[in-house]
Amino acid sequence: MNGSAGTWLSRTGKYALLTAALILFAGPLAWMLSTMLKTKAETYEVPPSLLPDSINFEAFNRLFDVQPLMWRWIQNSFAISILVVIGVILSSSVVAYGFSRFTTKFKDRLFPIVLMTMMIPPSVMMIPSYVLFTKLHWVDTWLPLIVPAWLGGAYYIFLFRQFFLTIPQELDEATYLDGGNRWTVFARVILPLSKPIVVTTVIFAFVNSWLDFLGPFLYIKNNEMFTLSVGLQLLIGQTSQDFPALAAGAFISIVPIGILFLFAQRYIVEGVVLTGSKG
Repeated sequence: MNGSAGTWLSRTGKYALLTAALILFAGPLAWMLSTMLKTKAETYEVPPSLLPDSINFEAFNRLFDVQPLMWRWIQNSFAISILVVIGVILSSSVVAYGFSRFTTKFKDRLFPIVLMTMMIPPSVMMIPSYVLFTKLHWVDTWLPLIVPAWLGGAYYIFLFRQFFLTIPQELDEATYLDGGNRWTVFARVILPLSKPIVVTTVIFAFVNSWLDFLGPFLYIKNNEMFTLSVGLQLLIGQTSQDFPALAAGAFISIVPIGILFLFAQRYIVEGVVLTGSKG
């Protein structure tokens, strides 16, 4: 009886904790969804109601009426994020392949240096980066947002390198015996077997680029070249009293991220687990 009671209490405590976590994280999302479906008058009711009196999508119409550049901003965000993802995958995977498969006397010294770069706060690099991109005449273009991704990222290099170490090197040797070279091993053996970490990196890189505010805000001055994150901040000043329209804009910004996580969540778990399985 005591054992059953202890099990019941333990299970109840777990469910209570999970319920509290669900309310904490899903509460703001539910409130945003409710707000975007309300009329402007409903958002000023006291006490506020969670559910709208009637579902309507007028907030989206007002959002695009107030800011005709919304579609352009969405397209800009997709273009930049896709180019960033391609650059991250190509550059970081190649560098990680070298760290995981090549044998040189400098490899063990260079990899810690790569990891040390993750400890540098982004704010420290902000002014030097801006000066560099200004001298290159890249300000007010997308190049400062895209080109660094094509030069590799320490975090993504680490993820790829750790995953590549879990792939048996006997497969490399078999490829060499069949007449292949290092690039054949990389393109036809390593990458096809690395789908979980590739998908994980795609999601991380896309989300970081899609939600990036400081970079586009710092380097882009032309309204037509804004990303969605910067454009939504501009909307706050234009529709500060229209809470349904602001909620609609926030909803648009999280839809691509939600779709990515919905269809690729199992790859994220698998990729992260295998990444930490070998040092």
